Amino acid sequence: MQLLKITTPASEPALRPGRIYLSTPLKKPKRFDLISYRAVLPNTGLTLMTHRLCGLPGDFVEIKAGLLYVNGDDADSQLRLKHIYKVSTQAIPSLSYDKAQSYTVAPYPDLVYVSLEDRYVKKNGLACQRHILPPGLRDEAVFKTYKKNWNRDHFGPIRVPSGRYFVLGDNRGQSTDSLTLGFIEKNKFTGTVLWK
Repeated sequence: MQLLKITTPASEPALRPGRIYLSTPLKKPKRFDLISYRAVLPNTGLTLMTHRLCGLPGDFVEIKAGLLYVNGDDADSQLRLKHIYKVSTQAIPSLSYDKAQSYTVAPYPDLVYVSLEDRYVKKNGLACQRHILPPGLRDEAVFKTYKKNWNRDHFGPIRVPSGRYFVLGDNRGQSTDSLTLGFIEKNKFTGTVLWK
């Protein structure tokens, strides 16, 4: 058993920064479980990461218009997720959000790009639009790993190789996961999240 602490917003809303959670290598992970694994990040070296297991060996994974499909089925409809939304600067004061998970783009001074939980947007009837990158717009980090003109909203289809996992953060716009790290080797798995 491992008692671990979340340090990034990558797996929000399921795991929020500062929360303690329990993980064990004794429980075999199933698709859509939260798992911990070891990864080497360019700026920090060997790091313990926690993400959602979205693809098992042999699965076909694809992201179309920001929605994850696993073996042709819509996987996102069953998950609590955060995405990046375009919000007018006038609406910003009424929102509850993490300012560290927001940004502006110079040509659009009247818009703020904010990471929001989908349920929060729907429940409050917010007048904002989900920001979805166009197909063919190359994300350099994704290209470096897969050599394809893919991005976080248009990715694949691709088959998960034998002995590997495909993981994504639930906070899709704020996560370093399989989109840029590549497939996770099973021997890097350290545990399935039991308690959060």
